[in-house]
Amino acid sequence: MSMRNQNMLLANGSLDQTGLAIRADGYYGYADGMHTVGFYLNNFIGRIYVDASLSDNPQEVDWFPIALGDLEFADYDSATTGIETFNIIGNFVFLRAKLKRSHLGLTADVLGTCEKVVLSL
Repeated sequence: MSMRNQNMLLANGSLDQTGLAIRADGYYGYADGMHTVGFYLNNFIGRIYVDASLSDNPQEVDWFPIALGDLEFADYDSATTGIETFNIIGNFVFLRAKLKRSHLGLTADVLGTCEKVVLSL
């Protein structure tokens, strides 16, 4: 059972977006390092990344990408609706989500939305 759920990113209509730094397993001293992220998609086209930091006060240089299963990022090349989840294991202090869609050369209204990204510990 999840102990804590937090929104890592809420849709704001931007092509590219970086969510806030959200406290992860390592921040609370949990030893299992288990995190679950859920992407809530509505006709979404684009890429979603998850970054991690081991710093207690992360600056931009402290962030690094973490894999989503065997993938560097979740890539949706056709309109996708639904909830997709990934388990991430690591004693990270903070996590954040990022959307990248500017490389597609289209406007946000035709690319759908990632309504939110939720972190569960």
